Amino acid sequence: MILLQAISIIFGFFMLYVVRIHWSKAHLKPFESGMWIAVWVGFIFLATFPQTVGGIAQSLHIMRIFDLLVITSLMLITYVTFLNRISYKKLEKKLEQIIRKNAIDETSKSSKH
Repeated sequence: MILLQAISIIFGFFMLYVVRIHWSKAHLKPFESGMWIAVWVGFIFLATFPQTVGGIAQSLHIMRIFDLLVITSLMLITYVTFLNRISYKKLEKKLEQIIRKNAIDETSKSSKH
């Protein structure tokens, strides 16, 4: 288990570094950066001290802490995927509106000549 913990901690610090890079390039807003930093610090904490969630696992009748972490991770991945899909659809709709507007503008300009 120590090897898995070490890999998880290294991954958590790597992701903190990635968040810092994208924040410094202004790809992330301060609130987003703060939320991601909190997520990765929490991840590092849970990887370092997995016994801290033992009470939660027992109250939910989950036998192993790893099972709780897998269930929680899948829920978070599903949520983030859903939000990504919604953002994609909004962006697609905006792009379609811009293309239509440009096409109408070009058509009206060419018909005037």
